[in-house]
Formats: sequence, C-alpha cells, structure tokens
Amino acid sequence: MAEKYAVISPVDLDNPFQNPTEEPEYSPDYRALVPGLDQPGAELPLMPTHSEKNNIRKMFSLTFLSLMFAFFTSATVYTALTLGLPLVLRIIDMQREGSLPENYPQIVSQYFTDSGISMSITLLAFFIGNLSGFWVGCRLTHLSWKDFFRTRRMTFPRTMLYIVIGLWIQLLTSEAGNYIMRLSSAVGISLRSPSLSVEGSRTRLAVTLLYACLIAPITEELLFRGLLLKNAARVGQRFAIFLSAFFFALAHQNLLQFLLTLPLGIFLGYITIRHNSLVPSVTVHILLNSAAVLMTFGESMLPAATFRTAYTVYSLAVLGIGTAAFAFFALTQRLPDRTPHQGFRCFRIAATSPLFWALICAYLIGMIMQ
Repeated sequence: MAEKYAVISPVDLDNPFQNPTEEPEYSPDYRALVPGLDQPGAELPLMPTHSEKNNIRKMFSLTFLSLMFAFFTSATVYTALTLGLPLVLRIIDMQREGSLPENYPQIVSQYFTDSGISMSITLLAFFIGNLSGFWVGCRLTHLSWKDFFRTRRMTFPRTMLYIVIGLWIQLLTSEAGNYIMRLSSAVGISLRSPSLSVEGSRTRLAVTLLYACLIAPITEELLFRGLLLKNAARVGQRFAIFLSAFFFALAHQNLLQFLLTLPLGIFLGYITIRHNSLVPSVTVHILLNSAAVLMTFGESMLPAATFRTAYTVYSLAVLGIGTAAFAFFALTQRLPDRTPHQGFRCFRIAATSPLFWALICAYLIGMIMQ
C-alpha cells in the first residue's frame, strides 16, 4: 500500500497532494514550501525531504510567533492602560484636591467600571493585539488581504443555514456548560463562568456592544480563521480546521469557553474553507455574539418569569430547526480527508516547533492568571 503513495508525480499545483476532498482554490501555492514543483520531473515523496520539512516548520513557527505577538501585545496594552490611567488620574486629582481618601483606588476602580473605561481598555487592547498579530503574520508568511475574501458559492439560503447551525451549536454547548457548572459545584470544584454585563452607563453599554458584537468576532476571525487556518491549510485542510479551532478555543483562556468554542471553531473553519472567504465565518460569529448579548440584556431587563418563557420558546425553536439544519448539513457536506502524504506534514512537523508549545503555555498561563 505504501508504494501506491510513495511519489506524487506530476504535481498538480492546485491540488499537490491529490486530495479530492479538499477545496483546491483555498490553500496557498505549495511552491512557497517546495520551489520548482512546476518544473518537469518535479515530485512529492511520501516522506518530506529535509528542506521541505524545514520550510514547513518555519511556516508554522512564523504563524505561531504571530499569534504570540498578538497575545503579548494585547496583554501589554491592557496592562499599560490599566496601570497608567489610574496613575494619571491620581496625579490630576492630587493637584486639584491636595489629598485623597484612603479608599481612592476603590473609587477609581468603580468609576472605571461604571463609566465603561475598563471595557474600553479591553476593547482597545484586543483590537490592537489581534489586528497587529494578523498584520505581522501576513507579512511574515507572504499573505495578502485579498487571500481571505475571494468569496464563492455563498448564497442567502446557505448563509441562513449556517446561522441556524451556529445558534444550534451555541445552544447545545451552553447547556452543556451549565451542566458542567452544576456537576463541578456538586463535587466542590469551582469553575469560572464566562460572563458579560450590560449594566451601567449608556457609554459602557455602547462599548460592550461594540466589543462583543464587532471587534471581538471580526479580529478573532482574522487571526484564527484567517492567518492560522490559511497557513496550516498549505499542508492539509482537515488539520488546519482542527488546529485553528483548538487555538481559537484555547485563546479564550477559560475552561468552559474552551469546551463551548471548540466545536464552533471546527464549524467556522469548515465554512471558511468551503467558501474560500472569511465572510461566512465573520457573519455567523457576529450574529452568535449578538444573540448572546441580547440574551444577557433580556435576562437583566425582563421579569424573571417573562425571560424564562421567552428563553424556553427560543431554545425549543433553535433546537428543532437547528437539528434539522445540522442533519441536512451533515448529509450533504463532509470535512476534508487527510492523505498519507499530508499525514507526514501536519501535526508531526507543527509539534516540533518550540513556538507551538510556547503558545499553548502562554494561553494556559493566561487562563490560570484569570
């Protein structure tokens, strides 16, 4: 059997690994990793050559480095503003008042929370970090903006199908998260639950909506379904989907959110490759985050009984329609397979990059610190 896959020659530049289940228009040109594939007599052996392996490892390392750059840039901006703004405010108040009360730090902290400054700091740090990481990664791995938005075969009915499936995944994983929370509480384990507050001033509410419904989903898609998915797809689209979903879930730095976002990341990765564009994943991500914010807003504004009734109706509708939509999707679509050649070029090489493990450690440390 191994002889059947020993050498690929001639090499199809649109599908170098002869994988009929992949989208040939999505993956970048493999000549970036193996120059000369278009020359007569060019071939791809089952096992990558030393040069090819080094180029693949370098590509992964540069991608992981860009994700780490995004992580540390966000952390640096957040820390600088969180520590610097109160200090500036203290200096101004000292000059104005002469002396400050003992609980001045608590007063400033509460003011930052109520006014929306704290959320603005989070928004700004997240925006700068993710966008700069995406830009750096594209420069290092020679990708351009147009590589992420060549949308094809995207129709309105298909978009609605994806939105319904996304809401269905969100509902099921949310209920699974609630069950895990109850189970962990029963055995004496405390898990931090992800929360979003819509209370406070109008400014805070506006910043929260901007962050949760636009900045977060757009910049996360650029980083994970854009940079990471596109680069990893050079060696295998199936591997790219799972790798991007794993780091997308891990980047939330919360155990429950990891469990909730992992299946969503797989789904978003697939539809990105399917349509050769970030448009479907960004659209679904924005609407899912907006639905979560709307649910939180309804819970805080409506009477408890009214909200429970509305949530029950919503859940039953999403469960029924979403199950049918997912069944149709599962019957008509499938994840890409992995060929034997790709098996020697995906995780086996990515895991040899020290930056792969460094990125995992960075996210885990962030999770512990929170």
